[in-house]
Amino acid sequence: MALPERAVRAERTGWRDQEISARHRVWGFNCPAVDLDFLMVEYNLGKPVGLIEYKHHQAWEPNLKHPTYRALTELAELAALPFLIAFYWPDVWAFRITPVNGLAQSHFQDGEILTERAFVTRLYRMRALVIRDAVLLQLNDELPVDPFAGLVF
Repeated sequence: MALPERAVRAERTGWRDQEISARHRVWGFNCPAVDLDFLMVEYNLGKPVGLIEYKHHQAWEPNLKHPTYRALTELAELAALPFLIAFYWPDVWAFRITPVNGLAQSHFQDGEILTERAFVTRLYRMRALVIRDAVLLQLNDELPVDPFAGLVF
């Protein structure tokens, strides 16, 4: 049986729950969805304060004009939330930031690389809170040795 001209792409990575991923693809081209690398809602006292997609530093740079990111950006805008992508290095827990909307740009600069301590301090600032010294002391203050090694654009 031939696939329709605009068929749904097959699962590529195997990282996701295969059953729901495969089943959702049966629902057809006009019912698009995506499961992201690691999307988190940052919140304080039950109120959302930011939307962050965490990606390993060697992950592909996303196309922010893709419908997936346009939908997430619109969702963040409707909720008046900063939306950013944080590429991370798990060996030192440093982060390279891509602020997706204007609210995120008020907290982060595009492409800036932050230590874990600096990044978490900004997350506290997004919540209008001050980070405690006891927390700061637990956070890494190192940058990756070569932050641009292995980047795929």
